[in-house]
Amino acid sequence: MKSNKQRRAEIKAHRLARAARVEAQLRVPERQRKVCLRMSGIEQADLEILGRHNNTYGLLPEFYVARPFTCRDCGAEQVWTARQQKWWYEVVHGPIDSRAVRCLACRRARRERLRHAGPGASLLREQSDRLRALGATKPDAQSAAEVEAALQSKWWSLRVVAIQTIARWGGEANLAKLDALVAAGREAGRRYFCWERVAADAARSALIRRE
Repeated sequence: MKSNKQRRAEIKAHRLARAARVEAQLRVPERQRKVCLRMSGIEQADLEILGRHNNTYGLLPEFYVARPFTCRDCGAEQVWTARQQKWWYEVVHGPIDSRAVRCLACRRARRERLRHAGPGASLLREQSDRLRALGATKPDAQSAAEVEAALQSKWWSLRVVAIQTIARWGGEANLAKLDALVAAGREAGRRYFCWERVAADAARSALIRRE
C-alpha cells in the first residue's frame, strides 16, 4: 500500500508531465490552437479584467496553462496550475509578469517568519494596516494628515490603500477627491504606465464598492 508521501509524489510527477505535454502541444500551428485549448488543465483568461488591472506594452494571455517551476527556497519541483494563475491574476490582481517562485510550504514558512520578525520588519505592511484601521474610524486632522502623507509615498501600493481609506471615510470633500483622481486618469489616457491611471482605477473601484 502506498503511503501519502508516495501518492503526493506521483500526483506531482503527473502534473509536471501534463504541463510539459501541454506546453509542447501549444507550439502547434494556429489552426490547431482551439483543439489544444480544450485540453484539461487550461483556463481561459478574462482579457477585460486583465486589461483593467495591468499596464503593459506586451500582449495579455488568452489562456493559462500549468507551469512547472523550482521553489526558490527548498528547490522542490512544483507546478503552478492554470487555475491558480487565474486566481492570482484575475482575483488578487497580481502583476501579469509575476510568476510563482515558492512552494506552499515555503510560502507559509516565510509568512510565519515575517509575522514574528518584530516591529519594522515589514514597514510597508505595517503602514498599510495602519491606513486600513484609520478607515474604520472617524477622520480627524491627524488621520487626514497620515493619509495625505501616504498619497505622496514612493510605494504605489500604499497610495492605493490611502485612496481606499478616503473612500471608506466618505463625505463630500473626500468623494470629490476620488472623482478628481478618476478624471486625472482619463486625461492620462493610454499613453504610458503612470500613477494617474493606477490611482484612477483604485478610485473607481473604491467608489463602486460604496454603491
